[in-house]
Amino acid sequence: MAKKDAKPMNDKFDNNGLISDLSNVLKQGPEWLLEKRRVSRDSFNNSPLPPRGLHLWRYTDPQKFINVSSTATDSATVGKQPSQINSDLSESDIPKGVIISSLSDAVENHRDIVEPHLYQLINSDTGKFEAQNGALWDNGLFIFVPSGVTINKPLHFQHVSSNAGSNNYPRLLIVVGDNAELSVIDEHLGAENNSDAPYYSNGAVEIFGYENSSVRYANLQEHSAKVHTFFTHRARLGRGANMLTATMSLGGLLSKQNYGVILDGDGAESNMYGLAFGSGHQHLDCHTLQHHRSSQTNSNIDFKVVLRDRAESAYTGLIRIEKEARNCEAYQINRNLLLNKGARAETIPELEILNEDVRCSHGATTGQIDPMERFYLEARGIDPSEAVRIIVAGFAESTLRHIPAEFRQGLQDAVAQKLKAM
Repeated sequence: MAKKDAKPMNDKFDNNGLISDLSNVLKQGPEWLLEKRRVSRDSFNNSPLPPRGLHLWRYTDPQKFINVSSTATDSATVGKQPSQINSDLSESDIPKGVIISSLSDAVENHRDIVEPHLYQLINSDTGKFEAQNGALWDNGLFIFVPSGVTINKPLHFQHVSSNAGSNNYPRLLIVVGDNAELSVIDEHLGAENNSDAPYYSNGAVEIFGYENSSVRYANLQEHSAKVHTFFTHRARLGRGANMLTATMSLGGLLSKQNYGVILDGDGAESNMYGLAFGSGHQHLDCHTLQHHRSSQTNSNIDFKVVLRDRAESAYTGLIRIEKEARNCEAYQINRNLLLNKGARAETIPELEILNEDVRCSHGATTGQIDPMERFYLEARGIDPSEAVRIIVAGFAESTLRHIPAEFRQGLQDAVAQKLKAM
């Protein structure tokens, strides 16, 4: 996909931050998609901002995700790099029947697969900003792995946004058939710029793992310092399916992320690992959901946060087990490491257990580095700042070691780069 040159414009929003009826993106695609976009637009325009009293918005101002700048650019047309695919796979390595394409092409050429799945997990009923993405997504990708097929090496996607004041709406749809396997690294980048204007990213990922499938999904958020990013991830797992979700949040000024997995078939399993690093005045807000809708399902959440300077974090994690979901196991832990007194972390673990035939537990910790650990390292001649980096690296490594090898090295490299700046 080549870059397109155009004059800066913003046909998407009016001065009140509402989606314009004349927005070009609302005219893209076949009629069934246009109707989905119109429903999403109307939902966004007619819905009030989420109230701050609502617990998922208790610590973050939703107004900060509304771009009303008249100088904002339309990221679909202005010199922005589209999503790129990086992989060791050559075309000959991609098994027969696998589809990897832009979402725009897929809605035209693979309607039989796309239409039953697109908007099923993230739509106008999910929330105001999810509706915004549903109306305006302009940078989408589609992956389909047919039943019985394994892609042996991970696919690596990069979403790049670099225009000050721009609006970016990536969307990813993944469908993995029965007994199929797939690994994906989904990287979101934003180049530095000299403008004081922030830019905005609102991404959505829908993943369907059918019977006995195996899906490994890693999201690496490395936006630059002026980005306000909103991101929603939802996956639905069938009978016997398993999924690993790994998320790392390193960049952005304001970040709100929402990860959820629906265990919708007996024997499904979900493991979710998260790391977030905040410095300066970064504000990080993350919500996780493990929704057990079938029996004999298992889930685990391990989410860690490291904060320094005046950075702030809020984590809310929900495990919900339905009445008919028997013999389930679910665990959740959130650990927060504060490197100085100015940093602040909030943590709200939640359980909604609607039957008694389960095994569940949750926990949370917040604290500073143990002075004895620092003393031990410094007493052996290690510089105080290096001692802190070693301790933080160990804190992160206890999570990274649970992540499959095909993901681990890239995430470890990202952590190492972040630690160098500490």
